Amino acid sequence: MEEHRRYRAHLTLARARGEGVPLDPFLDALAPFEGARWRVGELALVRSNLPVGGVRGEQPRYETLEAWPLEGRGEGAGGPTG
Repeated sequence: MEEHRRYRAHLTLARARGEGVPLDPFLDALAPFEGARWRVGELALVRSNLPVGGVRGEQPRYETLEAWPLEGRGEGAGGPTG
């Protein structure tokens, strides 16, 4: 990656502005997507607190709500990603 900030692999499940925004069209569009496999040691539920002040350069704040360690099945039972 050519970015100058630290990057942590993650998967954003959904992001919408406002209450009651229908997400079904997005889910339907992404249904056939299959990304590359990657190893995961922990599952964390993170809330993105997006800037609302309109201040230039203001960054989102990330809050870990809960985290769960994951245990793989190993190389022999299900492939390299467990």
